[in-house]
Amino acid sequence: MELEEIGVVRNNFEETQSPDLMRDSESVLQIYPDYEDGLYEIETNDFLQVLFYLHLSDGYELVAPRRHGEDRGVFASRSPHRPSSVGATVVELIERNGNKLKVRGLDAVNGTPVIDIKPYADPFDSSSLDEDELKRNPREKVRKLTSRGDTEGLLLEAGQLHGHFCPFLSLGVVAAQFAVSELGESAPDMEEAIAIVETNSCFSDGIQYVTGCTFGNNALIYRDYGKTAFTLACRGGDGIRLYFSEENFLEEEYPEARQLFEKVVEERNGTEEEEKRLKRNWREIGFDLVTKPAKDLFDIERIDTPNLPDYAPIYEDEYCDSCGEKFMAPKGVEKNGQCLCRNCASEGYLQLDGSGLKEIND
Repeated sequence: MELEEIGVVRNNFEETQSPDLMRDSESVLQIYPDYEDGLYEIETNDFLQVLFYLHLSDGYELVAPRRHGEDRGVFASRSPHRPSSVGATVVELIERNGNKLKVRGLDAVNGTPVIDIKPYADPFDSSSLDEDELKRNPREKVRKLTSRGDTEGLLLEAGQLHGHFCPFLSLGVVAAQFAVSELGESAPDMEEAIAIVETNSCFSDGIQYVTGCTFGNNALIYRDYGKTAFTLACRGGDGIRLYFSEENFLEEEYPEARQLFEKVVEERNGTEEEEKRLKRNWREIGFDLVTKPAKDLFDIERIDTPNLPDYAPIYEDEYCDSCGEKFMAPKGVEKNGQCLCRNCASEGYLQLDGSGLKEIND
């Protein structure tokens, strides 16, 4: 077997750092002149697959503790210590300048030999499900991730809903995956499974994504207790409640991240660099948490007869005599002989925002 070295990695990392830090940084793939013609039209691609030789790798173990401490086989991990010392990463192509490709997302150190490059192409390189399968069950990917206990995969997907990765999104993913696996209920069909969340923090987005219970399908219930807790229950069956009691875990286990959060988010006076560091720390903590068993993170309680609301009623419509807009009939207000929406009647209403559920009286 022969491998050709076609170029070399150039960046500021002389030794391996945090994978998240490395992937956030830019690198240059410097392709040797003999292979430059092979780059023709490469700039038409947004993403590339890069194969490189792990020249600093010093042996391997078939089974060993991996990044977050759990034992895994080498072929079930992304360890740089491998039998053939070949690494592979998908990177974003930022620009081409002659024989130099500026990329983002590469987790290889300065001086790493590059042995191949090819475009990343959907659907060949994607794990996307068949379109017909998604039409039959739009949550099939979530079901498969949940059934095999792939909390990291679930977190990656939940991040698309939440917009970023953070510790409490991860806790929501872990709690929901455990509850779904225990009860065998997910992707609710006509409100047969109900999720009850007790906070409107990041935690609730992890719950919504994994369980499929949302406000829109009437399977998500919000109780304004301000607790990092949720219950998954089945109509006519039992339920399970998980409560995260270690509210000071950031201060105790991740003090730097807690200090950055206080400065960047609570005080709103962090620098741009501190914001970037917080995002990196948040992401690392989030992906660390999803490797931990739910029983190590939560107080877990079985509920024999969960208190669930009735099925969502179907309301008749009314039209506001002032603005003409349609609304659910029970939300209307009779005022001066008119049927008005609450806005036109200047009546109070309930609002759920970052501070919780509160009554608004304009």
